[in-house]
Amino acid sequence: MVKPMRIFARYTFLFIAILMTLSLLNGCQSGESKPKKRKPIDLSQRTAPDFTSETLNGDTFTLSDYKGKKAVIVDIWATWCKPCQMEMPLLEQVYQKYSDKLEIVAISIDSPGDIEKIRNFVSGKKITFNVIHDTSGEISNKFPTRTIPFLTIIDKQGNIVKTYNGFSANLQTELENLLNLK
Repeated sequence: MVKPMRIFARYTFLFIAILMTLSLLNGCQSGESKPKKRKPIDLSQRTAPDFTSETLNGDTFTLSDYKGKKAVIVDIWATWCKPCQMEMPLLEQVYQKYSDKLEIVAISIDSPGDIEKIRNFVSGKKITFNVIHDTSGEISNKFPTRTIPFLTIIDKQGNIVKTYNGFSANLQTELENLLNLK
């Protein structure tokens, strides 16, 4: 006969496992794992805030350099965020397919001492788009992020088209439709 405490423990474990799975499908909040649904925020025709920063590979990235040339995705993320970890390879696939029409810059909000962790993550996932370590929060504070991953989609004219909180498995399709990439 199974003891009531064992039954309770099993159900508790199952409940926690389900909650953790659900949190992976949503977004992270500053080190927390509170689930958040991906919600688009309509910021149409709002000019994207410009910034300049050094990338992990030592190049200088300036957002306004792409105005009139390419659409840009600004991805605010962190290595400790499970949904971010799932989204980065999807962004790389989009970048590989549309880099002639689209630029991607990933802004890491990891702690200042985590530079090697970020480099290892980027290298391990074979990320080829620009990655910036925003140690001061100066760049990420320019965007209305509440959870991560947080994507800001900027059209070729430099206007914010949409922002997304959280992870979406349909990312490529959403971006193709939103930016008319096909």
